[in-house]
Amino acid sequence: MAVAKDGRVVLIGASIIVIGAGIKLAAPLLVPVLVATFIAIVTAPLVVWLCDRGVPRLVAVLSGLLLDVTAGAALGFPLAAAVATFTERVPEYAAMLSGQMEQLELWLDGYGVHLEAVYDFSEPTWMLNLATTMAQAAASFVSQMVLVLLIVAFMLFESTGLREKLSKIATPSQIEDLSSAAHEVNTYLVAKTVMSVLTGVLVFVWCWWRGVDVPLLWGLLAYLLNYIPTVGQIIAAVPAITLALIQLGPGQALVVAAGFGAINLAIGAVEPRVMGQALGLSALVVLVSMVVWGWLLGPVGALVSAPLTMVIKHSLAHSDDLSWLADLLGPSPKPAGKPGEDNPDSADELSRA
Repeated sequence: MAVAKDGRVVLIGASIIVIGAGIKLAAPLLVPVLVATFIAIVTAPLVVWLCDRGVPRLVAVLSGLLLDVTAGAALGFPLAAAVATFTERVPEYAAMLSGQMEQLELWLDGYGVHLEAVYDFSEPTWMLNLATTMAQAAASFVSQMVLVLLIVAFMLFESTGLREKLSKIATPSQIEDLSSAAHEVNTYLVAKTVMSVLTGVLVFVWCWWRGVDVPLLWGLLAYLLNYIPTVGQIIAAVPAITLALIQLGPGQALVVAAGFGAINLAIGAVEPRVMGQALGLSALVVLVSMVVWGWLLGPVGALVSAPLTMVIKHSLAHSDDLSWLADLLGPSPKPAGKPGEDNPDSADELSRA
């Protein structure tokens, strides 16, 4: 029995490695399909609702697609404009940074520390590289959205007849499981989008009020990276605080950082109440999944790492042999309280006894 169990574990591990290698190789193809799938999951309930009320399928699909295009344009055009503005101002920031580093070098020379021996800060090319990378990412995002929207359109057409197709090939319990998984992902994505918009608006207002250049860019970045639970907002805060340090000095940079911290604490207090247990993953699993999916699929993989892991966890939970893995991926159970202390289960047990 032990040998058979060990063999099964080895087989599972080998299968994961093979699947991971396949995903890594197919990433350029999978990324637009994956993004389209999650957009379709969010939009499909609207399309199905319209069809159930007698709206022609073509009109319902076009309505959902129009909603997606509007949301994409509301994000894509301001993002492209903000990145272009930041790229134009990079030489100014580079000059500011060079001047600050010269002052720091003079101050450290008085203490016998020669900073030039460690690194040459006279030409901070990393800022130009960052701006170039951001511009390329924005251009790639806009170009891929055309393909993504085309895939979404066909997915929405298929969604209107999906229930009839599933009824022919799946049992009622399997259909219920699929519906439950889709509902969980849909709930998570909608709730996360609302909280991400709120986060982006707060970051934009805070950076604008403190005088940080291109506040729209930092607000949009906070909106996008908020889809990465736990660490997304930490990553989003770094470039804005760095720019505040270069542009406004250490004191104002600390104020900007304090504002980011306050926003993160406020959103962190509100988000669980809004989203409930929609995520259902432990903090460690969220962090590891972000790293793994980011490595496999790039930045898009990091953004959708949480819902992808949710789908995997849901699938494992309905497997007799692998349900224990779903338990490991879930959050830590709350410790049982003493009998009679806000613990309904223990009270029920006592009453039954």
